[in-house]
Amino acid sequence: MLSTVRVVQIGLPAAALFGSFFITLWLTARDTPSTQPIGGDDRSDVEKLAAFHISDVAELSKAAYEIGLHSSRRMNGNVDVISRTNERGVTIAGWVADADGDATPTNVLVFAGGVMVATAQTKGERPDVAQALHLDFGSEKNVSFSVKFSCRPGDQPVIVAIAATKQYFPLKSRPCP
Repeated sequence: MLSTVRVVQIGLPAAALFGSFFITLWLTARDTPSTQPIGGDDRSDVEKLAAFHISDVAELSKAAYEIGLHSSRRMNGNVDVISRTNERGVTIAGWVADADGDATPTNVLVFAGGVMVATAQTKGERPDVAQALHLDFGSEKNVSFSVKFSCRPGDQPVIVAIAATKQYFPLKSRPCP
């Protein structure tokens, strides 16, 4: 009788301990993002973000978080022009600046209808922006951008700038004309 009581006193807590350990492993394995392949992902941040369905800023924020991008407090930007070029085509032009950046171009991605429809890089100076933001030497070199893409009238494009420092900045835009 004594040995049965001893087995219950030791065996039950041990079983509970091991059981909770394996349940914890199972639950944490379920929370691991399935988008991360084993052995790492050598794609660029642009390629990684392009794989997501992004139709609004909330989806952009979630996708950016999943690939390790951080919302930037240093970057600023604006879509100055959005105009229809033909039945399907739209052109946007604007600027993106990183106050702490250097002359490295910033990637600009455009999503329409949830899919990435265009990419561009900042190229060229904007003296008005450089002066207004007090940009340091070098950071004023690659500020402006222009990109063409297909967009139906009324669709809301999602435009995002991605810096080389794993920072992103969403740009506000009117709907496609």
